Amino acid sequence: MTNDGRRAIPFPEGPLPGPWPGVLASIAAAYTAVLLYATHHPRPQELLGKEAPSDKTLHFFAYGVLGGIVSAAVAARGGWRARVGLALFVLLALFAAADEVTQPLFGRFADALDWAFDEVGLLAGIGITSAAVALARARGAPQAERGAGGSAGRTTPGDQ
Repeated sequence: MTNDGRRAIPFPEGPLPGPWPGVLASIAAAYTAVLLYATHHPRPQELLGKEAPSDKTLHFFAYGVLGGIVSAAVAARGGWRARVGLALFVLLALFAAADEVTQPLFGRFADALDWAFDEVGLLAGIGITSAAVALARARGAPQAERGAGGSAGRTTPGDQ
């Protein structure tokens, strides 16, 4: 029920209209490729410069953006649910672990604390997408209730 006593109708579950699902998926793929390159570059200071934030801050934001972009791409295809977000978190956490354990092959150091900050970033990014979807559904409910006729299923004396 909404605050004014009307029953809420959920925001449509289908995909976003237009090119958005494909655009977001392409952005997610490109970002993932850049992230893999950056996390395996043997001398990250060459990419980041001397004034870069701390390593843990970089991990948090890098994986927060990844979680946000990938979850937005998935949500844009429709059917976003909490279990979809959880499954996505697990898959991206495994990806982050693989990313971390392969770094020594490129002269980098694998660090469990880096992976922990990756996970916190993923939770933040996926959480932001989940909140945005919930907000869109909540804001869309009154519009859906009004329907084409604007009566939301109520009859008035003129409707009979």
